[in-house]
Amino acid sequence: MVILRFLLSKFLEVLRVDDTMVESVTVIIKRQKNKDEMSYLEKFEYDGDFNIPIITLLEKINNQDEIKNIEGNIVEPIKFSCSCLQGLCGDCGILINGLPKLACTTFLIDEIGESENEILLEPFPKFPVIADLVVDKEEMYESLKSLNQWIESDAKVNLDNIQNEYEMSLCLMCGCCLVACPNYSSGDLFKGVPLAINSLKFISQEKDKKHSKELENNYNHYFYSGCTKSLLCEDVCPMEIPIQRSISKMNRLSVWKLWQLISNK
Repeated sequence: MVILRFLLSKFLEVLRVDDTMVESVTVIIKRQKNKDEMSYLEKFEYDGDFNIPIITLLEKINNQDEIKNIEGNIVEPIKFSCSCLQGLCGDCGILINGLPKLACTTFLIDEIGESENEILLEPFPKFPVIADLVVDKEEMYESLKSLNQWIESDAKVNLDNIQNEYEMSLCLMCGCCLVACPNYSSGDLFKGVPLAINSLKFISQEKDKKHSKELENNYNHYFYSGCTKSLLCEDVCPMEIPIQRSISKMNRLSVWKLWQLISNK
């Protein structure tokens, strides 16, 4: 059965390539030499295999003896981030045709249509650009550190909550959710979904009541008060984390529980 499914998937891939009727693709990349330089768009022509991840496409462009843009000019290699190449580290997140995705799990064939022969690759907005497609995500990490997103005690094991904790642990910290979120901007009070799902995981494991309360307060102040529930974060999450359900659980643990206490007085 596994072999049949594999053969069927390969057959469908061939059909999809034939259906596109596209012989070559214009790869448009938003480039920037460094953080102090102005950005610009540079085009490359690609006419190889379409059944490849975007990260492989970038590698193929870079691996030429002479990297030439569509005008025939020799240019510097494209700078991009990658590590595991398996959709497990979140390092290769970029905008692909305007949507935040992982370059190692997004295939070129899925990004071109029957009449389209262009693909646009851009660095994540809302993060400072280091060079080309490489951005600095330090603010995302530092915000979690500043809000004490860890447990102070030995982890509490709740067998009824293991599945939920596992789902929260799938977060790659790739930043896709922050890029898609209409409420998140760099430097703002609202810290976005990484704070919400980390808070839920740590509160469910924390035995230290004082720290647990601190996590709840931080969630209320830096997430709950700024989230408008657009749920674009869930739409773009490469790990398909059930973010809406997670936020609801966190609200029951902190915000709504506090409301119940006030109402009972």
